[in-house]
Amino acid sequence: MSNSSSGNSISSTSTTKTEKSNGGQVNGSASAEAEMAKAFRELARGEQQATALEASLTSLEDKLDALLASIEDGSTSSDASQEKKADHTQQEPESKK
Repeated sequence: MSNSSSGNSISSTSTTKTEKSNGGQVNGSASAEAEMAKAFRELARGEQQATALEASLTSLEDKLDALLASIEDGSTSSDASQEKKADHTQQEPESKK
């Protein structure tokens, strides 16, 4: 009887090893799927952040363009004012004559 007991023991141990190895494959597959799902979520989050950054940069670029345009307009207006003053100064002596 001891032989049959040990035979059953070996058989059940063998079955347990097989179940573990099959379960490991199932768990490995589930783990790989979970990792892929996590990677896709992180990728989607990264794309959302990139889109938000692009929008912020576009807004900043527009503000800088407007600022540069106002500076250019200001310097053009200032140049025109200085030219008017220069013309006016040159014209005054002529009118005094």
